[in-house]
Amino acid sequence: MERFESLLGLNKSFEIATDESMVWDEDNELSYLHLVSTSSLFKEISATSFELLNNYLTEDETSVVTKVEIEHMAPVVVGERLVAGLRITDVSKNHVTFKALILRESQKIAEINLTRVVVSKNYLRRKAFEHS
Repeated sequence: MERFESLLGLNKSFEIATDESMVWDEDNELSYLHLVSTSSLFKEISATSFELLNNYLTEDETSVVTKVEIEHMAPVVVGERLVAGLRITDVSKNHVTFKALILRESQKIAEINLTRVVVSKNYLRRKAFEHS
């Protein structure tokens, strides 16, 4: 899978429009603050990394997240607009590592590192049926 080595350094910038579906609600007492959850930020980055990598896969391949590291540094209120930058920082065989930075103006909100592994869709189907 050396074909992925050419993706090293590939990057994408995009806006994240925060909305009510992203509310942090683990602590009912504080849910009225309408803060954005860490998991919703990860979901945005995960989806974008999937789309970015998917453009370089065959019909028989997909990619799955196998490793995540998140540092959420500052709270964000739902409704605020964020900007994210995503870059492929490492490629090793079928493992592709991304680094994301999420900002509100110039303030760093979160850093996310994630690794996706490119696998065959048939492999995933086989594994799913083995365990069902």
